[in-house]
Parts: sequence; structure tokens; C-alpha cells
Amino acid sequence: MQNLKLLFIEGNRKEIDKTNVVESYNKIKAYGFIKTMPIEYFPMQEVKDKLGDRALYKPTLIRKNGNGEPVISSFEIKLTPVSPEEYDNYDGVCADGQHRTMALMFSDLEEEQATYIEAKLPREDMDIVTYISMRNNGRKWSNEDFYASSISTGNVYADYILNKKKEKDYSKVVPAFLFNIYTFGTSTLTPTQIKSLQQGYKKMSSFGKVQINKDTQERGDKVLKALKDNQFLTSDRFTGRFGAGLKAFYTDGGNIDKVIRAISLINKETWEKYFTPTFGQSMEAKSYKEALAKLLKQVKE
Repeated sequence: MQNLKLLFIEGNRKEIDKTNVVESYNKIKAYGFIKTMPIEYFPMQEVKDKLGDRALYKPTLIRKNGNGEPVISSFEIKLTPVSPEEYDNYDGVCADGQHRTMALMFSDLEEEQATYIEAKLPREDMDIVTYISMRNNGRKWSNEDFYASSISTGNVYADYILNKKKEKDYSKVVPAFLFNIYTFGTSTLTPTQIKSLQQGYKKMSSFGKVQINKDTQERGDKVLKALKDNQFLTSDRFTGRFGAGLKAFYTDGGNIDKVIRAISLINKETWEKYFTPTFGQSMEAKSYKEALAKLLKQVKE
């Protein structure tokens, strides 16, 4: 019996960890495929019924250096989009066991026979990727995996913040920065809260101190636009501490126009004067807040 032909679903991890593939390969090489630890998968018909607008990808191995077939010491992972017309050529989607699925693609393991078990969604309204994120057989999902997964938080304003991270201009901005500037006037969203919203066991109403709405979104958009319009400020400066400093500055004055004004005054000279720490020190959120206040005060004088 041949091993199943499984695809990977969009949103299942930000990237596949090659180290885990190597580890899976070494375990199978040493002990064979352990039959009591089956790969979990969703049959293709169920996938098609629940897929929505997510893409499916065919995983393949290619050699990293030189010619010939991939080997464990030289390989790269390639994910190729599969068209809907081709879905029925495959058995389903891998729910748990991606790294072992990849390991079994090496030619010296092609005789290994894997065991499989069908995954079952516990609720009809559960998304496949939400289910996959809750599996703990492999590496625990990182915060970045959740941010990149496109799993809805169930709140339009929280989803808006996460989607900002996917825009080209802000793809390298740390989420902590966005969480700060899009929560001016209320408590800051945390990674733990985002995860619980995406996995569906919490709702935004569970976090009474976080009151994000149209107003917080508009303030965040204004701040982000001001930062983007400033030709000196580049996204690598948008750290969590800088975001927290901007938020603290707003909290002190409660005036978004003052924040925008202060941002517009930042240039190479003022950055070096107010925002560059002295030797042996670091810029904390409080330091950024104080720097913004000094910058605005100097201009007024």
C-alpha cells in the first residue's frame, strides 16, 4: 500500500521548519515509522467543503546544492499551489504530521509505510486551520504562526490590526508596535489574547479593558500614515518600545494631533538628539515618551 498523497493548507504555520524535518527523518531512519503514531489528515472531500478561499499546496523536496535528488544533508522545501481542478488527484490535507510527511519523501525512506487516521472537526463551525493550530503533537505554534494564519479573531478591529502586518510596508514591523498604536485610549492587545480569540475559546468581550473600535482604528491609521510620510523614519525603528512610547505620549495629552505633530518633527538631527540613548542605556517606552515631549516643547519655545 502506498503512502497517502497529502497537500498542505494555507495558514498552517508561517513556514516549515527544516530542522524538524531532519529530526523526523532521523527518527524514522533509526526506528522505522512508528505505527501507533499515525499521521492525521482531512479527506479531500471534507477539505473541499470547508476550504473557503484558502489555497492548497503540494510539498516537494529539491536539492539545495549540486545536481541530483535531494538528500538529508542538502535539501530545500518547495510549496507549489495546486489548482482546484487537481484536488481530486490527492487524498487530503495533512492535519498533524507535516514534518514526517516531508521526511518520507526522501528516496531512502520510500519503503517505509506510514499509518494514517482521519481528523474530525469537533464542531461544524470550526475552521480546519483552527483545528490544526490546536494540535500539540508537533512544534507548538508560535505567535508569528498565529499572526500569519489568517484565522479570524471574530472581531473586525482586531482582524484589521493583524491584516496590517500582511501589508508590504509593514510586513517587517513587530506586532507589538501595531498592538500599541491601534489601541490609543484603551488597554493594549496582547499575543495571548490574540491567540485565544483565534482559537475561539475567548471573545473580545472577555477582555473588558480592551475597547477597540472605529475611533481606535482611525487613530492608529493616522499615526501609521504620519510615520509613513516621515521620510527619515524607516520600519526598522518601529519597535514595541517605540510604539508603547507613542501610546504613553498620547495617554498623557489625549490629543492625537500632538502625536502627529511630534512625529512630523522627527528627523536625523532630532532623532540623534532626543531618541538615541547614551552609552550603557537603552530606550524604554518611558524614554520615548519623554523624548517626544521634549521635542514638541523645544519647537514651541
